[in-house]
Order: sequence, then structure tokens, then C-alpha cells
Amino acid sequence: MSATQTLPAAQARVLFVHAHPDDESIMTGGTMAALAASGAHVALVTATRGEGGEVIGELQERLEGNRAELAAHREQELAQALEILGVSDHAFLGDGERGGADERLPSRRFEDSGMAWGPDGHAVAPDDMVPEALCAAPVSEAAGYLVNVIRRVRPQLVITYSSGGGYGHPDHVRMHEATVAACQRVEGTADEVATLLFFDTPADAAADAFDPQAPGFELTGFAAAESIPTIAAEAPIAVAQDVDAVIGAKSLAMAAHRTQITVAGQFFALSNGIGQKVMDVECYTDASYPGPEPAPYALVDNVLDAVIMPVETHAYPAPDGSGTDDAIASTASAPGAAAGAATAAGTGAAKADTEPAGRPRTGAAAIIHAILVGLLIGVLGSFQHLNATAWELGGQQIIAPWGLALALALSTAGMWHIAALYRSTSLMVLCAAIICMVSFLFTQQGLLPGADLIVAAYLRSIVWLVAPMGIAAVLAFTLPSLKVPKRS
Repeated sequence: MSATQTLPAAQARVLFVHAHPDDESIMTGGTMAALAASGAHVALVTATRGEGGEVIGELQERLEGNRAELAAHREQELAQALEILGVSDHAFLGDGERGGADERLPSRRFEDSGMAWGPDGHAVAPDDMVPEALCAAPVSEAAGYLVNVIRRVRPQLVITYSSGGGYGHPDHVRMHEATVAACQRVEGTADEVATLLFFDTPADAAADAFDPQAPGFELTGFAAAESIPTIAAEAPIAVAQDVDAVIGAKSLAMAAHRTQITVAGQFFALSNGIGQKVMDVECYTDASYPGPEPAPYALVDNVLDAVIMPVETHAYPAPDGSGTDDAIASTASAPGAAAGAATAAGTGAAKADTEPAGRPRTGAAAIIHAILVGLLIGVLGSFQHLNATAWELGGQQIIAPWGLALALALSTAGMWHIAALYRSTSLMVLCAAIICMVSFLFTQQGLLPGADLIVAAYLRSIVWLVAPMGIAAVLAFTLPSLKVPKRS
């Protein structure tokens, strides 16, 4: 049985697949910025240059309907957005070797198909499209170029649209289909993709994003949505990435697409003028979700935690032109998920709990550490917990059990320390059990001959005897450091 770990940022290579400039910033900009800041190699392939997009702002008269000039301008906007996000590895699909062209697949240009609104409020393909329209191209053709991009980038994680394309845009749907097909083609090869995630939005998050009653919305001048165009996620959310720490970079990247997006504070609008929030949580579903239950693994808050890989790694040279000179560590033989099939170690028959990278592995030293912390807190808390201060207030005696509060705070801090250091629920519970055991021993009158009981039959003592295990239970379900994905 091979040990496994979640994907360390220093080893991570993540490929984002989008259809148009601005999609990357609106949908996944926070995740891209966070990954780049953490040291991961972030690559983006954009299928088209957005030639068919509507234009807003001062350039509308010059660029509206001028596909060639609009494409060139949106290339510049995209370059500026990626610089803000910290992403340097970018290619347009089919554009030279970096875009997937090779001796079998000549360079070609996929163009924005445009869209129309269907009767259900979702986007559909327009009646008139240029011959080079992306959604008119066979899935197999787009997938072929993507396979070559995957071979260049060698990602452990690929992120693209869900099957609904967010709101039904035909180019989004086509890139979802092409990405799934590309991942299936590399299954079982050295370029196999470990995990495939789909950008998705839960129904409640979509409703919140378009809520015109949100504080500050009335100051934007944007119109309220009559209906919500987002196609809600059908599978459970596997990753809810909080990008609040990089929301400024995401908003600036969106604003860089000035012919497409107007940003006003925490809200933005496209050419239709309908306001919605800049998402500070970007959600993803796992392509391996079998439906309807259970989910493939517990909800995590970082896309890298969705990738489970063997601890044993080897180094291979970075692809030419990737901007990375050092050798990058990669999994030796992880049978990854074509279209996101759940990754397992070795042959995939055995599964192991994970210990995230950068943390000490659970071993004898960790167990001894947890026991010593528990003994120390148990002794100090037992001696401390009965301390209190009493005073008269309106004829009533008020007792402030500050000793118990201090003892419980010490217990919480100690267990938090163990949980954060080792990311292990078992070690945290062991620490709590030691605290309770020591407290119980101090209820025994013969423990210290000639002395009063240290833990007596007071309500404060009863609370002290049982509270550490209760605190451990609460921490086990709330601490981010303990939210480690486990495949089922």
C-alpha cells in the first residue's frame, strides 16, 4: 500500500481551459491568482480571442462588429489581466506549438461563435456563425490540440467549465466536451491528468450573486436581473475556494477586460448592464462524481487538496518555454482520472488516508508530542479550573469562574496546536483524552495524601472533566487544517 498526500503547491502544475478572454478572470481569476501566489505553475489555454463579443465603453463604435480589430484588442486585455493574476504560461488553442499545433495538427484559429438567448433564459448557438466558429468545430479536433497542450504542461489538475457551460454558452459547452475528451485520450499515458474539476455554481450562490438587495448594489447603477441565467450545479460542490485574500487582483483582472466588463466595487456588469457580485468563493465539482450519492470526497477549500498523489515522486525537466527552469516533481505512477476518475495509489485497489505536504507525518514523535501536551494541560487545568471571583450585585452573589474559562482556553489552544501542526484528528482526540484522563485521576482522594481533592464534586469540575472531548469534537468539524479530502 503506497502512502499518499495532497498536491503541494511547489509541485503543482494546473491547466485552466477557457473559451474567451475574460472568462478566466470572471470564473476562476481568484483561484488562478491564489495558485500563482502559492508557487504553483498555472497555465491557461484560451480557445478564441472573443471576436464575436459585444463591446462597451469608448471603443464601442470602432470595435463593434470589427472581428479582427476586436480580437487584437482583446488579446491585449487578456495579457494585462494575466499579468495582474501572476500567470505567464498562456496560449490560444491551435496557435503554434504552445497552443497544441504539431506535425499532425497544423496551426489554426478557433473563433468566437457568438450566442443568442434561448427561451429558457440560457445561451444558445446563434443562427449565423463564421466558418471558424468554435462550437462548429468537431469535439475531436479541439480535443486533439488540447491533448498536445496537456503533453506540454503536464498538469496534475485541469479546470474547465461544467457541462452546462455556466449559462449555456455554446463555446463553453464545446470546451467542456473537448477537455473531457482530451483527458480521456491521455488516460494511461505518461501525460495522464490526475484530476479534472469543473467550475460550477450552486443555486444559492447564483441567487446571492444576482441579489439586487445586496448592500451597495443600488450605488452601482446596474440593472437588476429579471431571471438568473446561471445553470446551477447538479453534482455536489467538491471545492469551495475562498479567494477573498486575492479579490483585489481578481477585480483588477476583470476590469482589464474594459471592452467587456464594468467593475463597480464588489459588483460588475457585462454588456447587458445587469449587475452581479464579484464572486469571493469559486466553486468546483469533481468530474469523477458518480451521482447521486456519495460525493467523491469531502468538501475542501483548495483545489490542490482535490488532487491525491503518491508520496513517491520523480523529477522531470520542465517543458520548453514554460518559464520554469528547475525540475518539477511529478507523480511516479498515479492512475489518474480521465474525465476526473478518482485517483488511487499503486494499482488503485488500496486507498490510504492523506497527510498534506509540508506537515510532519504522524509517527512516534507526533504521538509523544500529543501526549505531553495533554499531560501538561491536564495538570495545569486541573489545578486552575476551580479558581473564581465572587461579588455582590443587587443582593445576589455573582461568581465568575475565570479559572475554568482559562483552563478551557488552554485546552482549546493545545488541541488547536496539535491539529494545525499534524493535520490529524486522531492526534487531537488523543490529546483531549489525555487531558480528561489526568483530570479524572485528580478526582481520586488518595492521589495526593493529606490534600483536598483537586477536582471535586462542583459543577466547574464536572464541566472540566468532559469539556475537552467536546471541544475536540467541535474542532474536528470546524478547523480548516483538518478538512483533508478522503476518497471513498
